[in-house]
Amino acid sequence: MRKLSIFVGAIICFVDLSSCSTTSFAPPPVTAELARAETRQSATGRTRGSEHADLTILREGRTLFVHRCIECHTLPAFWHYRIEDWPDIVNSMSHRANLKPAERDAIIAYIHAVRAE
Repeated sequence: MRKLSIFVGAIICFVDLSSCSTTSFAPPPVTAELARAETRQSATGRTRGSEHADLTILREGRTLFVHRCIECHTLPAFWHYRIEDWPDIVNSMSHRANLKPAERDAIIAYIHAVRAE
């Protein structure tokens, strides 16, 4: 009976631990609609994003976000932080990720575009 109890306990622990895996999400691809959403949001003055977000900058921002941020941690979900917090978050981590100012701006523009959509 004791062996059965240990076996059942082990199965419950395994199932419980496997359900705690981190949820990964795929950052959305850059589309023309995403660029329009960022441009609309920037025009309202609600963000500090680029006034002229274009597909090239947003694609660079997505690529940097996906490849550089994951070097240290899992990709954060965009909705975990307020949109106005993202520039400070990206700036605070830019040194560790060796980001140039234009690269930081591209990541922020991409995040703002995703949040604006």
